[in-house]
Amino acid sequence: MREISYEEQTVGSGNPLARFAHRTRMTMAIDLVTHLCNRYGTVVDFGAGPGLFLHTLGEARPDVTLVGHDPYMAPTFPEVKYAASLDHVAPRSVDVLTAFEVCEHLYANEVDALLEDASRILKPTGALVISVPIMYGLAIAPKVSNWMIRGRTLKSEYTTAEVFKSMIGIPVSRPQNPRVTHKGFDFRALRKLVSERFVIDAVHLSPVPHMPWWASSQYFMICRPRGGA
Repeated sequence: MREISYEEQTVGSGNPLARFAHRTRMTMAIDLVTHLCNRYGTVVDFGAGPGLFLHTLGEARPDVTLVGHDPYMAPTFPEVKYAASLDHVAPRSVDVLTAFEVCEHLYANEVDALLEDASRILKPTGALVISVPIMYGLAIAPKVSNWMIRGRTLKSEYTTAEVFKSMIGIPVSRPQNPRVTHKGFDFRALRKLVSERFVIDAVHLSPVPHMPWWASSQYFMICRPRGGA
């Protein structure tokens, strides 16, 4: 089977609906972080992949220091610095920490570690920006179809009953290994967990921001440290 590059899976997807969704969420991510980051500030992207988001952000904000972290992909943009882990990032030194399309692939202890690191490295006025897929509501059917088309298979990890349950917001079971699947991921559970440690300052939806969450495919949270200015 041909290896599919990161860009082909996202902003360069051959599926026009998937391509539109990814490009829309990239635009939203750039806009949000551009307005959140102070001049000459620092942005750290957790799960940065090859650095496409940071590279695009740098074109809009050349004053910003760009730091990525990803244990599975090598950086491809020379202006992006990579940290081996968030342990190497100084306390209270970061204006914006982003985690885009990564929390759905983490185990529970890894989510806890990310939130702990965020509390440590963010400035009191900083922001943690998380985006995750919405795996319930109207988006689930086209998402499952896209995975089947991309994989050139008629098989799906979702049963027909699970697709219908997901469409009306009823949770379906998560596989034990979240690394390579979105199945059953529930942004509502993550939101509850994050709200225990951070103030959720704002929520944004993509690609239809003025409709209820079940009409969109991506959920953004802007989270502020508790007690921050």
